[in-house]
Amino acid sequence: MLRGELVQWNDSRGFGFILADGGERYFVHISNIGRIATRPRQGDFVSFAPAKGQDGRLQARSVSILGANPKPTLAQMRRGAEMPAHSTWRVPLAGLMVVLIVVGLLLGRLSWPLAALYALMGVISFFAYGRDKQFAETGQWRIPEVTLLVLDLCFGVIGGLLGQDVFRHKTRKPGYIATTLLISGVHLLWIAGFAVGFIPPDVFAELRNIVP
Repeated sequence: MLRGELVQWNDSRGFGFILADGGERYFVHISNIGRIATRPRQGDFVSFAPAKGQDGRLQARSVSILGANPKPTLAQMRRGAEMPAHSTWRVPLAGLMVVLIVVGLLLGRLSWPLAALYALMGVISFFAYGRDKQFAETGQWRIPEVTLLVLDLCFGVIGGLLGQDVFRHKTRKPGYIATTLLISGVHLLWIAGFAVGFIPPDVFAELRNIVP
């Protein structure tokens, strides 16, 4: 194993270069860096196994960032080392929205296109949370949190709540939880407005005509 410094790092693309103590530069990809609690940063000191790629370029394998806190393994998480408490409100909240949508449809107060939009975006959001949890467990490039929240905001909130609960994902960060609650509250009021007749059923059609 050699030692060196991460002298160049492109976080958006997940690769950089290590300057070894002997003066050689080694290419390093995020997939060859051990699981850590934070992203790699320029200036990190590392240990690594030297190798050569198919193009003959020097590469770093089995890279460990010295002094970084290791991220818990999947086995540790399954044993409960970092397992968040199970949700007690996400499934009931998602269920309440579904019930209100069904009531709105049966009473003719909520349009079928709007219900279909919630269903479609809910499926997309649900699987997005599942994929991001898989990426987190395998150390792959993650789906940005803002992307997940935008999916929830854009009518995917029911699937997002279920995805958080089923995959035990994004259930510990206070800021993320607060944003999820805000998005859920907005959609709950919106759906309830249709179900009780406070919002006319043709409002959604009018909104679709306004949006270019």
